[in-house]
Amino acid sequence: MLALREHANRSILNTILLASLLVVVATLLVGYLCRHTAVQIVKRPVMVLFHYFYYRESTRNAHWMGVPLLKLPLDLWRYQDVIWETKPDLIVETGTNRGGSALYMAQLCDIIGRGRVVTVDITHPPEGLPSHARITYILGSSTDVQIVAEITAHVRPGEKVMVILDSDHARDHVARELELYAPLVSRGCYLVVEDTNVHGHPVYRSHGPGPMEAVDIYRPETKGFQLNSNLEKRYQITYYPRGWWQRIQT
Repeated sequence: MLALREHANRSILNTILLASLLVVVATLLVGYLCRHTAVQIVKRPVMVLFHYFYYRESTRNAHWMGVPLLKLPLDLWRYQDVIWETKPDLIVETGTNRGGSALYMAQLCDIIGRGRVVTVDITHPPEGLPSHARITYILGSSTDVQIVAEITAHVRPGEKVMVILDSDHARDHVARELELYAPLVSRGCYLVVEDTNVHGHPVYRSHGPGPMEAVDIYRPETKGFQLNSNLEKRYQITYYPRGWWQRIQT
């Protein structure tokens, strides 16, 4: 009787061990087969959460050579990729703020040995802006026709021009900037619409329609531009989703 009981216990134990082994093997197999899908399922919410909290907590602490600039470091890395690749003669920036991004672009131009920056803002900080031989600061509204004419006058014949839109993030303002400045962008160069992430894409849902909605109105893809989605994905997170447009036709 005891022997029968021990045999039954061993059978139960063996069954449990076999079932456990099968579960482990099945889990590994399913994990192997679905690894890519599983990673993608997990990756998206993690990236969105990181984007949200980093934008909220860390962006305003960013500096370049001691000058504040409200940029995601990964987007600054994209800028050096783009500037090195296209080597623009002129970079037009709307939205100077403290001048950190203009200084960053100008020093990239130093490195590649060519390029100038023209940047405009409706106000300038009381403590002044960083001085650099490659930077021209303009005071005024980016949508004022006289200011647009002044900026356009900096474009010399045959020059390659890149445009960065980073001033007022309201939809209608950005849509107007697109109408005014997108035509300046040279073939092969970039039109960058910054802060398309606001109004719930995924940050600041309460912001109201912004740059992303302006892109939807202007539709750069119908005006000779192509979205560089590979550049957007290169470093996983960007503050400018659907904001990296390269001119492919004039």
